[in-house]
Amino acid sequence: MPNAHGTAPGQWLELDGKLLIMLPGPPNELHPMFMNEVLPRLATRGWIESDRPFLQLRTTGIGESQLEADLQSIFEPYAERLQVAYCAHEGIVDLRLAPGPGSDLSRDDIAHIGEQCRKRLGPAFAVFGEQCIAALILQQLRALGSSLAVAESCTGGLLASHFTDVAGASKVFMGGVVCYRNEAKEQLLGIPDSLLTQHGAVSPECAVAMASAAAELFEADYALSITGFAGPEGGNEPAGTVYIGYHTPVGVWSRRIFHPGSRSAVKQRSVNAALDFMRRKLKKYEVHDWLESMRC
Repeated sequence: MPNAHGTAPGQWLELDGKLLIMLPGPPNELHPMFMNEVLPRLATRGWIESDRPFLQLRTTGIGESQLEADLQSIFEPYAERLQVAYCAHEGIVDLRLAPGPGSDLSRDDIAHIGEQCRKRLGPAFAVFGEQCIAALILQQLRALGSSLAVAESCTGGLLASHFTDVAGASKVFMGGVVCYRNEAKEQLLGIPDSLLTQHGAVSPECAVAMASAAAELFEADYALSITGFAGPEGGNEPAGTVYIGYHTPVGVWSRRIFHPGSRSAVKQRSVNAALDFMRRKLKKYEVHDWLESMRC
């Protein structure tokens, strides 16, 4: 199979009723070849169930085992008629529902089961489909006519990257600061040395101060901050300890999370936790409060 983005061709081998497909490893070569070469060939042989209904639910702040336990009673009546698959990321679990082989479950049936799951999950449910949490937040803030800024330490710009990965983010996202060392926190955000000396850079006080300072610096309505120990070493608290700060027009919050692991895992989980924290707060309180204030 031709490779339009590299030199290694793909291979399609058929023998004795069996099929072997081999693709190059780099994603920028593999993905186009799969979409443009493999799928059309499978379709012409009738090996793709294009009309098979499925539904994905994206959840946050809940582990895979807990998710499975919470939803088990919903799935039990369907036995072998329903296929359930879980895909866990760092702080995000995707749930996919589809009819089992030869099942009589329709698209409406799958949608009904998905709606039952949404109600059961409550705040842990984020969205149907694959939309990222950052996009959900930007969408909500844009509806409110509000703006957002971020300040980061241990995540090194990963939080800002999640927001700027979303097309049209500039309509809401004002900017961010990576203040890794204490000197940067003081010089760029104006965090008082006394606060850092008394409470430490990894503390709820520092997280809140960073968020509020970012909101002031960028003249944003909302701001998120992350500060913590990504590891392998910690400080006054163990590695994997992270504090999230959240600044809003009506108040400030902080949250402590602890998830030990590799540096990359701690950074990604911290970002996902910060996004989930803001998503839940924004959805539960501020949108309703803002609309009520506008009516008054």
